[in-house]
Amino acid sequence: MKQLSQNKTEQIKIIKERLNTEYQSYSERGGNIYSLLTALNKEYGFELNYDTLRKTLNTEPGTTTLDFFCVLALCRYWKLDTAYILSPPDNRTKPMPSAESQMSSGKYVVLDDPDYLGTYYGYLMSNKPGGDQSLHLMRLKIENTHSGFSASLTIESTVTYTDRTEPLRKHLHGTPIVSTFNHNIAILLTDDIGNLVFLYTEYKQYLAHEVYYRKGIAVTSASSSEREPLMQAFVLFGRPIPREKLAYIPGLLLPPQNDFPITKASMEQLRTDHPLLQQFYEEFHYLLEHHLEQVYLINETVILSEQSSMSKEDRIRALLLLKEKSLAANRFFFTPAMDYAAFSKLYMQTPGSPDTGQDQP
Repeated sequence: MKQLSQNKTEQIKIIKERLNTEYQSYSERGGNIYSLLTALNKEYGFELNYDTLRKTLNTEPGTTTLDFFCVLALCRYWKLDTAYILSPPDNRTKPMPSAESQMSSGKYVVLDDPDYLGTYYGYLMSNKPGGDQSLHLMRLKIENTHSGFSASLTIESTVTYTDRTEPLRKHLHGTPIVSTFNHNIAILLTDDIGNLVFLYTEYKQYLAHEVYYRKGIAVTSASSSEREPLMQAFVLFGRPIPREKLAYIPGLLLPPQNDFPITKASMEQLRTDHPLLQQFYEEFHYLLEHHLEQVYLINETVILSEQSSMSKEDRIRALLLLKEKSLAANRFFFTPAMDYAAFSKLYMQTPGSPDTGQDQP
């Protein structure tokens, strides 16, 4: 019984110390126990009182008061990992530092531009391997809380079973950070079960008080047994995209590049299916035909698995030399494309279509 009491005392002590570390940082930024109490009660409505908060943060020997709702509110307010805060005293795992703790240098600041407040509607390609071309819907909300701007992200997709398909939603939270050196926005979003999404895009100050289109880099994980890292482009809009215009989203999600190849068979099929593409071909055939080339479609998985007199090492060496001359881009610059930004504002986010409607899905 004595040992149990000792374990309990040590657990309370380490929780207090971990919370107090965050409180010290909060104090260094100008906060105090009164401002913290006001923010917690206004944000979460737990009706905490001054003595409970003070005793919870008190690390003096013999102080064992630890209020559950107070600990919960502090973890939420400072965006702390509750699993770490409540972990055993001998836990040596370092928690991921909060965004606020990295701001002291001034090189990175929490976004505070009110033009970016609001809800954005966006898309990612599916994270399922094997050529799945379905879209995942994103909703990114940036709001001003008592602790500064925060971001919440919902990603909607579907899970297919043998006999049914069910919707899947992930809810993640993070802090939008602006680099004062390169003027880009970075948001690292996480949830309680270990999902992580990193969004990176350009930051601009606006005169029109409206962010209507953004394209950037998303780093997530694949929905495979390995859960390998996945990098792709994402797009965000200031308004929901009408259903009849979703056919243009996959094209916007292609990583930016000046040139992109398409097979002659695909071009001919598109011309048959879409009058718009036939008109496009007739208008620019002199450019398209001038740059028409034969290409080899090389499936390296098949080549590496084939029986061959070449060693696997030699095959890999050959593939790497071929890749250097391939049409695939080896890097992507997310330079603002004003034509596509204007298209996204004036066409994509407006219900209806100025054309004949023949090419709508």
